[in-house]
Amino acid sequence: MLDTLYKFKNLKESEELLLAYQGTITDSLTNNLLALAENKLAMVEYNSRIKKKVFNILVEVLQNIYHNQEEIKDSAKNLQEIMVMVVKDSTSYEVISGNYIKQENIAHLKKRIEEINQFTNDELRSRYRSKLDEGVFTDTGRAGLGIMDMVRKSGQPLEFGFKTVNKDYAYFSLLVNIKH
Repeated sequence: MLDTLYKFKNLKESEELLLAYQGTITDSLTNNLLALAENKLAMVEYNSRIKKKVFNILVEVLQNIYHNQEEIKDSAKNLQEIMVMVVKDSTSYEVISGNYIKQENIAHLKKRIEEINQFTNDELRSRYRSKLDEGVFTDTGRAGLGIMDMVRKSGQPLEFGFKTVNKDYAYFSLLVNIKH
């Protein structure tokens, strides 16, 4: 099972940590993290297609975290902390995140990720377009395409894990692998 904090503490020698942040998330902080990531990617990656994929996936990860924080905004401050990293090795980039979620949302999120991870590229493309055409948005004003988008752009299944914190909350860890 993926554990973001464990991954951070146990980076391999062959891995380069390009970006790491732990704390609460705000709209302006999200913009600053993206600017930092964009600058760092410009220094280490020459392939503009790969840079764009990594950056777009990081945007999606941060948006998902930011919007999902609304659900727990009334919880203790330490439960509002997130973690996000971008790690590079010789074959891939990893965008890794961790944030707290309500226990009641685990089953749905797990089922959704597992389902999307099973789609072929054609099924994923078709369902993505179909969802866009439906124009149906969630209560938060989103179309629910984030997970699909990450799998589409990375071309890899998502790795994830949940660690129980207490009866109400769990820590959700997510890893998106982008081959280069």
